[in-house]
Amino acid sequence: MLQRAQCVDTARDSSSASGTDIDRLSATSVNLNSDASRDVVSSHQADRDGSDHQCGSKLRVEHSIRSLVGNHLLEIERTMRLACRSRSAEVSHLCEHVESLGGKRLRPILAVLSAQACEYADPSLLHRPQSERLASSRDLVYIGAALELVHAASLVHDDVMDQADTRRHRPTVGTVAGGHAAILLGDFLFTKAYDLAARCRLRYPARRLAKAASALCEGELEQQLSAGNWSISIQHYMELLSRKTGALCAVSCRLGAFAAGGSSPHVYSRCLARFGLDLGLAFQLFDDWLDYWGSDRTGKTLGTDLAQCKPTLPLLRLLAVGSPATRRELIRLLQPGQHSDEQRLRIREMLDASDASEYTLQAAGQYVHKAVESLNVLPDCEPKSCLQQIARFSVSRIS
Repeated sequence: MLQRAQCVDTARDSSSASGTDIDRLSATSVNLNSDASRDVVSSHQADRDGSDHQCGSKLRVEHSIRSLVGNHLLEIERTMRLACRSRSAEVSHLCEHVESLGGKRLRPILAVLSAQACEYADPSLLHRPQSERLASSRDLVYIGAALELVHAASLVHDDVMDQADTRRHRPTVGTVAGGHAAILLGDFLFTKAYDLAARCRLRYPARRLAKAASALCEGELEQQLSAGNWSISIQHYMELLSRKTGALCAVSCRLGAFAAGGSSPHVYSRCLARFGLDLGLAFQLFDDWLDYWGSDRTGKTLGTDLAQCKPTLPLLRLLAVGSPATRRELIRLLQPGQHSDEQRLRIREMLDASDASEYTLQAAGQYVHKAVESLNVLPDCEPKSCLQQIARFSVSRIS
């Protein structure tokens, strides 16, 4: 049994992260001159240079996470497969294809680690009657499976909107069955997610998941409607991301705390939700960076943001700091339509000549720092450490 440390910085955190309801959380401004932000740029460069130490650290963290959540993940995977069974062989085949695309299972992992961190924070939870612990564990499996299905559904829809051919080096559902079938399959996965959440003992997980999924859809819809709108501010863009990506990560952590049960975990649910929100923002900002400076090793179709004329942080930064002449040229190049190779090359040259790359990495790094700091209210334990390491590695994925 790991030794439980005393809570640190409780007063500060209880008046900030823990005292802020997730419904009112939004992306706030970040200090891009902080050491934490600059560290991401330097550590990312080390990772790109092939740092064996970085790779070894990731493998150790992955091993720790699997040892903590492995059994739960097996049950979550089994529950997802059973939930997605269909009388139609074609529908079942497409669901199996989605499962074959794999993925990090980040959101179920966040839920399980959050529940475990709350159990360390409140030792009485470890001494509950066996029947109650089994019921909580069952709720956690339903929650984890529902979270992953919502995420999977959103990715199926994303690939249709982005006209992506591959995901993780495999053909997308749209490539296999066409865009119309992909949209309907995404809808099918959404319904299965809500069905699983409704199986929990209380209605709270279903309500929270529905609210997060609604925020996700609103964020996605707003981003689609903002295509070609180069006048939106960086602050508005960050608020959009807090719904599109942050909401589901936040509710994953919050529902993990809920599944832990007891009274004390509710003290920690808000700081965990804050962690999830900031983690989601860091993850999405790094995705923004990858779309311009990543490589095919990511397993994603790159360049889709430019092809869809989506205002993302690299271009918004260039528009914010560029000269009037630069702005005019960039907006001319960004006009909707098919971009030629020469146009894409010129846009990339303009980005490279600015601080857009460094700025985007620093912004992602600052949200990582905020995420890690938000967990200071929790006592030190291995689940908390794993959550913090997940945040740190979110901005050092293969590029």
